[in-house]
Amino acid sequence: MFSLFGSSTHQGEVSLGIDIGTTTIKAAEITAQGSRVYTLSNYAMLEVAGHLEHINNALQSSSLRPLESDLTTYLAAIKRQANFKTNHVRASLPSFVAFTTLLEIPLMSNSDTSRSLTTQVKDYIPLPISQVTLDWIKIGEKTYPDGTKKQQIFLVSVPNEKIESYTTIFGDAGFILDGFEVEHLSLARSLTLQAEQPVLIIDIGGRSTTFTVARKGVALFAGQTDFSSNSLTQALATALNISPRRADTLKRQTTIVGGGGSHELSTILVPIIDVILNEAGRARSGFETAFGEKISSVMLAGAGGTMPGFDTYLTSQLGLPVVVADPLQNCAYPPEIAAFSKPLGATLAVALGLALKKIIK
Repeated sequence: MFSLFGSSTHQGEVSLGIDIGTTTIKAAEITAQGSRVYTLSNYAMLEVAGHLEHINNALQSSSLRPLESDLTTYLAAIKRQANFKTNHVRASLPSFVAFTTLLEIPLMSNSDTSRSLTTQVKDYIPLPISQVTLDWIKIGEKTYPDGTKKQQIFLVSVPNEKIESYTTIFGDAGFILDGFEVEHLSLARSLTLQAEQPVLIIDIGGRSTTFTVARKGVALFAGQTDFSSNSLTQALATALNISPRRADTLKRQTTIVGGGGSHELSTILVPIIDVILNEAGRARSGFETAFGEKISSVMLAGAGGTMPGFDTYLTSQLGLPVVVADPLQNCAYPPEIAAFSKPLGATLAVALGLALKKIIK
């Protein structure tokens, strides 16, 4: 059985993380020079063609089972072309296949906590406990006015079927799978290691958007919505009666709430963006209620978060400073990628977080 959190033991100088998204596979290989010093030594991305026109071309989604043979072929191609230095890999699990929740339970030892959760979580997870793999991490303690103390537990449950599928896919592609991690945890590690105050990470992917509140590299609270980058593309395609591929190109060029030619396009996109912001507000409120702390800032990750003017619009709507995530800012990388390191880093954020798991102590 895999541990979804695992340990942060150093396993060599080279570490590889692979993030299988809904439309793109992203890989990041890093070379460690110390417990928190590393270099991006290699990366790879593969995007599925035609996913905008046909949902069945998505690598995976909440409503479709991934085709193991196709994923194996894609992973094998990446492995062959990228020429990674290691076959050992840690893989991401999308938020829509995992169930995460915050629990408050009495203070007790780790072993007693594990036993207690095994009997208690059946009321919190959507599948029978025999069909899932559970893991948890203690993220804090809370003292109530009457003096009662409880520990706050971040619980993750993943269907065994998904774990077995990934094990087969990566093995057949020639990788040695060291473990899994839900993307919330990887994002927290790659983006907030230096953050002393809680940060809300909004990761706008192809088929879903995730919300992660994190501090010092640890995920504290999580949420998810099916409104996504593809929702914005489809809105443009429908409103302008153009192909999804053309709409996707326009989306990437449109300045949100911009002037001139961008104004008409931004008015089409803003209602979808506002739905995503409403969900972000729910995550923000949920965290602040549970922890009694305020979120200090927002980070945008994923390709959808790099649209021109998106960060400015979110700042005006959320009343918080918003920046595009830059997980490479504390990382060395080849000079030839300097010109596009920021959007590249935002796209590779989950894969980098996976790779960092082996070297961050």
